[in-house]
Amino acid sequence: MITAKERGVKNFRVLNKQELSGVLKNIGDQKAVDAIVAGAVARWKSGWGKKKAKNESQS
Repeated sequence: MITAKERGVKNFRVLNKQELSGVLKNIGDQKAVDAIVAGAVARWKSGWGKKKAKNESQS
């Protein structure tokens, strides 16, 4: 993660280990890096609100 931060990868905190290694291997190919990061960000955002909505429906 520190290497990704130093290389300027945005949103590196939401990447899993496999995605992080893929990003670091393809650091020269910005389109590949952006595609991997966009997929991870979409997965991360899709998880938002599920727990809160579940708790509200139980109340």
